[in-house]
Amino acid sequence: MATAKIRSATAASTSTLAPDLPRHFDLSDGRSYTLSLVCADQLSFQSRDVIFHLFNSNMSHLQATSSFPYTESSKREELFEPTTRYLLLLSSQGDETINSSLNPSTSGSSSRSGSSEEKVIMPGALPSTTTKSESVSKSTSTGKGKGRSKTKGEGKGKGKSDLPEIDFDLDQLLGFSSFRFDTEETLSTRDAEVVYCYEVQLSPKARGLGLGKLLIDHLEEVGKRREMDKVMLTCLKSNTTALNFYTKHGYTPDEIDPTRMAEDEEYDSESEEDGGTDEEDSEVDYVILSKDLRGKRRTV
Repeated sequence: MATAKIRSATAASTSTLAPDLPRHFDLSDGRSYTLSLVCADQLSFQSRDVIFHLFNSNMSHLQATSSFPYTESSKREELFEPTTRYLLLLSSQGDETINSSLNPSTSGSSSRSGSSEEKVIMPGALPSTTTKSESVSKSTSTGKGKGRSKTKGEGKGKGKSDLPEIDFDLDQLLGFSSFRFDTEETLSTRDAEVVYCYEVQLSPKARGLGLGKLLIDHLEEVGKRREMDKVMLTCLKSNTTALNFYTKHGYTPDEIDPTRMAEDEEYDSESEEDGGTDEEDSEVDYVILSKDLRGKRRTV
């Protein structure tokens, strides 16, 4: 059940969630791009096709043999659920149409240009993330925790018609992160208020430039600004590149991660009869990771 804080965060405008965006950068190779925060409802049909294509190119080979394969229809429903927000990395060279749509005069967002552009010359990684399929039951998604809620789809949400439509092609999309605000069960009586990261995807041409770190840093800052307890995400164990990326950036198995729970139960039990390892939990092919956001706030 959504709390008042979750409802408030979900209803907040993109300029309220990320007042420092959109923001323009130069890469070390001379290319420029824009980082922006948009609602799923703002994405044109072409943009949705591009986002699905990038996800599918990065993840289809990993998820096809996993415990939660997807169809194009089911994945599009998850990707473009109306409450989903997107951090977009778009090439900004020579495309005034995209730049103007990301900088509407009524948005309240600040843009950077000319001398205020920033250089991004950081080592990077490709953190290809995926969350549980919407069809996965509570027991298989998180052990004692709950799965991601399933909601309808790709149409325009109510009250969103005044937002500018965002349109881009495959060559312009460098990467994206998608997220929602939600509550998650914990081992205590209080549910956690979280920003749930559904995807972090980069195109092949955008890897190794620190853009994955840029996306996750801004996602965390959005969560901190709304006073969420933590960031949560689900990642396949076979996706070692993503796991290494998240570990490097402070993500650890959450308290409701099935493998961690099974290991804790095995450690605490004095005999197999009193508390042996649950075979189903110990053999899951995914891990639920989280990062606490309640520490000292930092600015990206």
